[in-house]
Amino acid sequence: MEFADSWLWLFFVGAGLLFIIIDFIVGVGDFLFMGSVFIIGGLATWPFHSWPVTVIATSVVSLGYMVLGRRFVRRWTAVREEKTNIDAVIGRKGIVIKNIARYADGQIKIDNMRWRARAEENIEEGEEVVVTGVRGATLMVDKIKGGDEK
Repeated sequence: MEFADSWLWLFFVGAGLLFIIIDFIVGVGDFLFMGSVFIIGGLATWPFHSWPVTVIATSVVSLGYMVLGRRFVRRWTAVREEKTNIDAVIGRKGIVIKNIARYADGQIKIDNMRWRARAEENIEEGEEVVVTGVRGATLMVDKIKGGDEK
């Protein structure tokens, strides 16, 4: 028991470093935090030279992370999806500047940009439309009727 009492904390610190290295390779995220938990548990109990204290401290910090911290850490580190490029126009409203015949291209204006547009119905110049999708470089649009979008 002498070895465990004197060196278990160092084993926990080493295991924590291994978890962190694995996280850098795999990129999961939880390995980084669990590695930190092992390092904190090992270093916090180093002066006591008692393996039960090391195991208990690491377990308590680990449980605290899983119960309380994981939700906040996930929210903090989450990658936020953001529409970019052409997908950013989906849902936007525009004005028809060149008639759109059924399944034939016309033109719309959104802000100060002109776009090729296509619809499943005839839409006259001056009418307001909403972008419902993108096919290549052509926007798919629907006419706005009575203030409501289709």
